[in-house]
Amino acid sequence: MQFSVWGVSYQETPLCLRDKASFSDTQKLEALEALGAAGVTQAAILSTCNRSELYYINPRGDVQADEAVRRIFLEKEPQLADTLFHRQGREAVAYLFEVAAGLESLVLGEDQILGQVQDALDFARGAGSAGKELTRVFLDAVTAAKQMKTALRISENPLSLCSIGVHRLASCGAVSGKTALVIGSGKMAALALRYLTGCGAARLLNCNRSLEHALALREEFPGLEVLPFSERYDAARQCDVIVSATASPHLVLRAEQFPERETPLFLLDLAVPRDIDPALASRANLTLFDVDSLRQTAEESMRRRRELEETGHAMLRGGVGETMDWLASSRVDSTVQSLQQLCREAEEDTCTLLERRLTLNEHEKRVLRKFVHAGMRRLVRAPILTLKGLRDEGEQERYMQAVERLFQMKGENGHENQTGNERL
Repeated sequence: MQFSVWGVSYQETPLCLRDKASFSDTQKLEALEALGAAGVTQAAILSTCNRSELYYINPRGDVQADEAVRRIFLEKEPQLADTLFHRQGREAVAYLFEVAAGLESLVLGEDQILGQVQDALDFARGAGSAGKELTRVFLDAVTAAKQMKTALRISENPLSLCSIGVHRLASCGAVSGKTALVIGSGKMAALALRYLTGCGAARLLNCNRSLEHALALREEFPGLEVLPFSERYDAARQCDVIVSATASPHLVLRAEQFPERETPLFLLDLAVPRDIDPALASRANLTLFDVDSLRQTAEESMRRRRELEETGHAMLRGGVGETMDWLASSRVDSTVQSLQQLCREAEEDTCTLLERRLTLNEHEKRVLRKFVHAGMRRLVRAPILTLKGLRDEGEQERYMQAVERLFQMKGENGHENQTGNERL
């Protein structure tokens, strides 16, 4: 059993390919179902504007399971073969911890990724693909990330891509006292509205396919003007800035339908796949920023926070070690559980037999059961502690086979345990 990850990120994969590697909720369910059919029953997908990563438990540590996960990406886009990365074991666990803590983010230490990691686990749980081992690794990563952020305050002044983008617009004079249109109504769109408000936008408009979701934003932004999605091109005529952050798999603003402008208009595309047609960048009076164009500003932010990175890595290493120890110990859980069940059966059979042969009152029966219980637990305590203390997978396998033979448990040979009376 091995914790592993396949994926692509902004570090190696350009936006044009990350577009094709992203997962909608429907695609996540399809991928998890396909992996389950291939024997990979524990998996979670983290898909954001900067990364698409599939974390999973390889039940037997074999190549076939790894290839099944790799195919999920290559079926989306064969060109991903050149930029896909693969990590397994301790390296994969450490990577997830670093991702959750924002140490692998375009903006070092950013906060948004922590919620996205938790969302990926919650989605996997809802899809029935988050077993005990996968859940433990994800929860440990989230816990360690929170502890690191609290201790180092690495993101005390949060700088997500959304904030970098809006502040870039503000530096161009496109926000303060201006009219801004936000397309979308999810978390990123809500963040954009907050940052636009904080930068002094005079008028806020919103378009979204779900009018109900868009109207819900009014609870936080009472002055927000909600427009039907079909009127987004008309709204573009009266805006000074447009921020688009939807989960649409297709372009939301197309060049052939976009109105000509006689005054400057700034566009910020925070979506992956992209919402705004890249062809608009060449239009007169239009300035387009997308995720990749924010990289320079993000790198400046990273340099300011880099001094805290090594300390953060050191803090996470302790948590990674504890998680790896737990994973190693959990590999013997099935044998330990079988041994404990065998012990409970023998304990019950012994007590039942003695109670039939001896004349005991209720108090004496309770005392008898306590002594038998204590004796049985002493019998299996040493084997259990020895199994739990092993870390090498090959050694674990040899010891488990030995325990299963010695205690005549049902092992890989398929032999059934003896009944309690036969053992007695």
